Amino acid sequence: MPIRLRLAILVTVVTLVVLSGAGVFFVRDLRSSLQNSLDVSLRARADQVGTQLDQPASQSLQLPNGSFGQVVDSSGRILRSTDDVIDVPLLPPSQAAGLTADRYFDNRIRAEPGEAQAISVRVLATPSTRKGQLIVVATSREVVDEAIERAIFELLVVGGLVLLLAGPGAWLLARSALRPVERMRAQAADLQAHDAGARLSVPRSRDELARLGVTLNELLGRLHDALERERSFVADAGHELRTPLTVLRGELELARRPGRTAGQLNETVVIAAEETERLIRLAEDLLVLARDDTDRTVPGRDFDLDEIISASSRSIEPVAQLRNIRLLPSGSWIRVVSGDPDRLRQALDNVLVNALRESPDGGQIAITVSASGADVEIAVQDDGPGFDEAFLPVAFERFRRPDAARHRDAVAALTSGAGLGLAIVRRIMRDHGGDATAENRTDRSGAIVRLRWPGAMAEDLSP
Repeated sequence: MPIRLRLAILVTVVTLVVLSGAGVFFVRDLRSSLQNSLDVSLRARADQVGTQLDQPASQSLQLPNGSFGQVVDSSGRILRSTDDVIDVPLLPPSQAAGLTADRYFDNRIRAEPGEAQAISVRVLATPSTRKGQLIVVATSREVVDEAIERAIFELLVVGGLVLLLAGPGAWLLARSALRPVERMRAQAADLQAHDAGARLSVPRSRDELARLGVTLNELLGRLHDALERERSFVADAGHELRTPLTVLRGELELARRPGRTAGQLNETVVIAAEETERLIRLAEDLLVLARDDTDRTVPGRDFDLDEIISASSRSIEPVAQLRNIRLLPSGSWIRVVSGDPDRLRQALDNVLVNALRESPDGGQIAITVSASGADVEIAVQDDGPGFDEAFLPVAFERFRRPDAARHRDAVAALTSGAGLGLAIVRRIMRDHGGDATAENRTDRSGAIVRLRWPGAMAEDLSP
């Protein structure tokens, strides 16, 4: 059921309930007010009859038109009366006995002898100043009943008109209020994935609908940015995969040619193996990034940070020795930390490989560990040329590489990559609740990459 129709039905039902309650209250209050007016009038008539008690018993009581009066004894027998109710008892005999205080009640009487239709009257019975006698006065309720009937009729007419207007009015109001929503829905339905700048029309009103439109446009912006990143990721991945695949195809086509010597075939196999290794590394990096985009949970546990640093250093030490590069891991009182040791090892490996690639022959790579509060930081410093200033802001983005990323043939087999290493590093550190940053050294040439995460549940080994 549409919201507009539900809202119209709800408003109609609520209006009916409110009008009914208000009508009942108004009629009750009106009846009470009119009846109080009659009671005041009856008290005045009773006082008027009291002044006539000293007159001869043969004289009838005198009251204004529309009022009736009687004097009765305790058994209900009529002693004196107005002319129009001489034989019509206003107070039933059963109610006359034992009456010692004023009593108001409604009754129906036939004021004229032989009258077919009885009239409704309001009656007051009160003890007289003469012992054993009661004064009974009555007045017609016709004015009160007519006023109440007229009020009820007018309430029904007005209430019916209000109900007739409430439903359609609520429907029109809801349609007007929800028109911006329907417009945004239609625009959203027409949006296409390639509509880069497409946004929903936000109403100018400063209300919930306007805030909804702004929020949806922000969501569309984030979705578009994510889509563009994924498109760029797929395009860059395809570009990186194309090169080794092209080399493999070329080498395999050469191997199929007749007349190839064993040495040539062996060289082809070596090249194919290198390109296959490159493909494997690229596929693994892509899998890591794809997994981290969907699963950000990090199973943290305590481990010895020195073991991770030592293992990473040993993994690049053979190549470092070939180029006479010294690895300088500095000692620290930080030993036992919390995190995922495998993934942190992967992040440190990537940073060390980058540092090895950029360091000159005979240089050094320093690895230092520090702590600040609950944060642990590993800083890797090299003696290379440092990051290009234009490259620093995008150093941790996917498939980003400086122009001279492949300038060291001696370590090409180890370090050639697709520009995913630092992207993986930042993803790992952010999944740990930390971050990775890069900067150039100010004291000398070279770069510093810092890995920081809140893992210092550390065992304090300081002296």
